[in-house]
Amino acid sequence: MFYLTSDLKTYNIHASDGEMGKVKDLYFDDNKWAIRYAVIDTRKWLPGRRVLLSPSSFLTLNEADKFLEVKYDKETIRNSPSIPDESFITKDVENSLVGYYGWTKYWTGNMLWGPNDYPMEEFKKHEDVQLRDAPVDSGLNYDLRSEDETFGFKVHANDGKIGTVADMIYDDENWKLRYIIVQSSESMTEEQLYLFETEAIESADWFENDIYIKTTLEEVKLKKLYKEKGSMLTDLQ
Repeated sequence: MFYLTSDLKTYNIHASDGEMGKVKDLYFDDNKWAIRYAVIDTRKWLPGRRVLLSPSSFLTLNEADKFLEVKYDKETIRNSPSIPDESFITKDVENSLVGYYGWTKYWTGNMLWGPNDYPMEEFKKHEDVQLRDAPVDSGLNYDLRSEDETFGFKVHANDGKIGTVADMIYDDENWKLRYIIVQSSESMTEEQLYLFETEAIESADWFENDIYIKTTLEEVKLKKLYKEKGSMLTDLQ
């Protein structure tokens, strides 16, 4: 199923022993455009803590009741490695989370989630533990990017500006960002939205806030123009 990332940030997070906050932001890698972590706003339950959870920890995405269920209890999350607030997510931080929770090192291997196309729940076998503890594959060049900060990026065709990033669409099986939704620069007063696959992204300038699509303005004019995001999801399902 396909969902808007903006909607996910309205969902409550349910631990195995109760509600613990909301999704505040999403971190994705700028190489494969997969969601690697949800940033959890733990509110009064765990004030001052920055909590990151991998899709490997997700059990159920309940669209009707707007919650995301994770497989850990609150105590497990409370005892997770401390992550400095608003700091860059380094490889050391990721390794500490992998070591604590038993998540896969998604940056090893050639598939979306390292040795697999889907988030692995945990390492149960001896071979899996060896894989988890294997040296980092430095051949995969990526940085983690904030989904929230990517909203508003300027989107360009080969020969001019198309518009700005208005939202993103992900699937809940691979947890990959499949599409970006672009508000046309032709209209500033009403929604005129285009849908582009992330696979069509040629490059991104993360310092200048620019994304470049492999297309032309003439080709964009031939694309379907949407008036609201819900119609996009309907067409994709």
